[in-house]
Amino acid sequence: MGDKLKAGDEVKSRYFLDIRRFVRDNIESVIIYLVLVIIAVVGSIIAPDFTKPQNIKNVLLQAVALGLVAIGQTVVIISGGLDLSVGATISMVAVYTSGLMAGRSGILIVLPIVILTILMALSIGFLNSMIITKLRITPFIATLAMGSVTQGIVLMYTKIPRGLISPEWKFFAEGTIFGIHFGVMFFFAFLLVTLFMLKKTILGKYIYAVGGSETTARLSGIRTVRVLVFVYMFSSFMASLSALFLISRMGIGDPQVGGLNYQLYDLESIAAVLVGGTSLSGGIGSVIGTLAGVLILTLLNNIFNLSGVSTFYQWVIKGAIIIGAVATYRLIREEK
Repeated sequence: MGDKLKAGDEVKSRYFLDIRRFVRDNIESVIIYLVLVIIAVVGSIIAPDFTKPQNIKNVLLQAVALGLVAIGQTVVIISGGLDLSVGATISMVAVYTSGLMAGRSGILIVLPIVILTILMALSIGFLNSMIITKLRITPFIATLAMGSVTQGIVLMYTKIPRGLISPEWKFFAEGTIFGIHFGVMFFFAFLLVTLFMLKKTILGKYIYAVGGSETTARLSGIRTVRVLVFVYMFSSFMASLSALFLISRMGIGDPQVGGLNYQLYDLESIAAVLVGGTSLSGGIGSVIGTLAGVLILTLLNNIFNLSGVSTFYQWVIKGAIIIGAVATYRLIREEK
């Protein structure tokens, strides 16, 4: 009997030791998800409608567009870069896709248009990478300029919402499988694929290495230019998916959907990545943390809207959270 009790105590001790080790090794993720839980609890207290099933579904749908962009932004920032052209890319894909669809139905019409506009987005990512790697212009300036050029082209095409999506494309945002919105499932599928790519593939290791030190990575034999070409094209690809999801919800393409009069996807995606624990200096980060960052920002927007909080206060609170999160991560990393 005594031996059984002793064995049970050993199992419990080992179990708690494993938990402590997990918390210690993943302290940043633990903190950010704890903050997420606290925000959800506070939201349920101050906004009675917050916990209603319909509102929870809306929160998840609202998180998809930002989440898709943030996945791409995470990969860019881990590589030591920054992509300020994602908002303009979203606007471009949105207006050209809806404009070309023009409400027409049929997979033979829809699919070529979607492929074409995704290729347009990929070309922006490729140009970003060439400007950064060949002209040696910093990612901040290169992507900011590319975003400006792209947004200008979009506004030359149309200054007002135009076009109409095909009826089939509404399934992206409105369709459900086993009661779960297809867009939400699509987002989590890409999240898992990106997580696998970063953690379990050679390419992922190269991305972290380039973010840690591009010079060291190059000297160790890594083809850094190819890595950065992939990184920026991947970011543009994710931005195009976000745009395709947005127009499936809106029904039309708005030239300013990427940021001017809507959500600032450039800044919001960077904020979600930083709140999630990815280092702006590169080499450190994970899409799991970014998921928490996306959910935190989306929950805050939802709670603010339900509570009628002024937009000015919303930006102040968001800014304070970003500063607090980045400062906390910095202190944790310095202690390590």
